[in-house]
Order: sequence, then C-alpha cells, then structure tokens
Amino acid sequence: MNRRPKRELSAQQAEELIEEVTASDRQQARQAVADGVQYAQRQWIAAPLIAEALALELIRVMQSSASGVEVATYLRALAQELETQTAVH
Repeated sequence: MNRRPKRELSAQQAEELIEEVTASDRQQARQAVADGVQYAQRQWIAAPLIAEALALELIRVMQSSASGVEVATYLRALAQELETQTAVH
C-alpha cells in the first residue's frame, strides 16, 4: 500500500480552514431556520408566535452548548440589538 506523507497545516492554514467550515455551517444553519420560518408563515402562524418559538429554540440550543451565564449574556445582547433596531425603524 502506498501511504502518502501527512501534510502539516500551518496555524494560518488551519485558521482559514476553520473559518471556511464555520462560514459554510453558518449559511446552512441560517437557510434551515429561514426554511422553517417560511414553512410556519405558509401555515398562517402569527409572526409573534413564530418569534416566540424561535426564541425558545434559541434558548434550548444555547443551553445545550453553553453555560447559563453565557446564554443570559447572549440573550441580553440580542435583546439590546432588537431594541436598537426598533428605535431606528
């Protein structure tokens, strides 16, 4: 069997590869959520109920991958961003 030598990645190459994978995963996640929202809208579910469901799912996902403090910090930042956008519009 012909074995190829392992290629070592530089720190920069590894970081660039991680960024590419993260960007791809982010796009796939956003598309999946957008598809779900569109599905709910086609079912004539009221926008506030869709937003509530999204918030509850966000909390569930965050709790499975972060500590309570991190979840609370993230949600506060999200709320602040929403308040800022509401004030502008």
